[in-house]
Amino acid sequence: MAQRNQNTWAVQPAAWAKFDEHGAVYCESIEAAYQVCKQIAGEGDQMIFKMTTGKPIKWVRVTGNELVQSA
Repeated sequence: MAQRNQNTWAVQPAAWAKFDEHGAVYCESIEAAYQVCKQIAGEGDQMIFKMTTGKPIKWVRVTGNELVQSA
């Protein structure tokens, strides 16, 4: 897995079957991750992942209506 500096969150389309380290948008805070979701709201539901030293954890799903659902 590529090194991510201080990026502890990642956003990618919820429709993707599994985490894609090359296709995700990395963020330093959960607030920044929510902002990314708002910016791309028209592209469908987004999944926010909590980055770990191991496998990323699905954290929340953000819908086009800005509803948040726990993953």
